[in-house]
Amino acid sequence: MKHKKRILIADDEVTLLQTMAFTLKRKGFETVIVNNGNTAINKIKETYSNNESYDLIITDIQMPGMSGLQLIEKINALDITVPILAISGYGNMSLVVDLMRAGCKDYLDKPFSMQEFINHITELLK
Repeated sequence: MKHKKRILIADDEVTLLQTMAFTLKRKGFETVIVNNGNTAINKIKETYSNNESYDLIITDIQMPGMSGLQLIEKINALDITVPILAISGYGNMSLVVDLMRAGCKDYLDKPFSMQEFINHITELLK
């Protein structure tokens, strides 16, 4: 039996976080949600130490404590290879360049429609 794709979502905007998780669950994905980068990195370490993994990580860029870019850098430091989708309402071209240099696979500007969101997810998981 094929396993459900597991996606970790890190965003401090509770309503958007719940909406993204709900949308992904309806599409058959397993979701793990956290509201900051520190909790995200702890979940990632815990998951990988149990010989499990994520198929995709979605991170907001502006979060208290640890930014999405810092989260991506910490994931890289752990030598974990996973597609990452960054989302932000404050994006600019230099941020996108920094994200791509750090290994981020895709970027989505807020606000976005859930259909646009699912289109990006589908493309990343091909």
